Amino acid sequence: MTPADTEFREAVRRLHRAKDAAYRDACKRRGEVISILANIARKVDRLEYGLDGAPATAGESWLDTAVDLLVYCLKYQAYLVDTNPGLAGPLFAGSSARPPYSDGPAGFEALLARADLSLLAGAMTVAEAGGQVVARFGELEACFRDLTRTAPAAVRLARVQALADAALGLTGALRRERAHVYAGFISSCLAMGEGGAADAR
Repeated sequence: MTPADTEFREAVRRLHRAKDAAYRDACKRRGEVISILANIARKVDRLEYGLDGAPATAGESWLDTAVDLLVYCLKYQAYLVDTNPGLAGPLFAGSSARPPYSDGPAGFEALLARADLSLLAGAMTVAEAGGQVVARFGELEACFRDLTRTAPAAVRLARVQALADAALGLTGALRRERAHVYAGFISSCLAMGEGGAADAR
């Protein structure tokens, strides 16, 4: 792992801690479809519209959206394990996290520690990586086409893991093509204390 990877992991860890302190269980409060999948869909839609030329908003860059998507994907994995304990082994074996994994930062941080950050060093353009995000979300969304018979939890888990990898690929492409935005993101997140407020300088 490179120093840049370590820095990125720490930035995302701090970002999540800040948001977790503010929003607590809001991302899962109304369940998998209404809360979790809807949050993920909103981020993917925003990225897809950006690929079609929609401008980023003043308060959220495309990089912010890609990282938020990664965060939601990791939190979704923790939720799936909570509702299907048989899936816990490969994700949490050897970690200090304890169920419920989707409560608080410990489960998220265990998953973040295992995320394959080598994907940040891929060679795709932003457009190519964004296309991968949209495609992987389409595969996940297909699990819910018939709400009376959704795909098994293990399938949903595999598909959200693939979407998380695609979000990392897009983050890496944005890091290469928009280095100043990436540097600002890292700096902003690393300035956060454990509770989410900026550290005193």
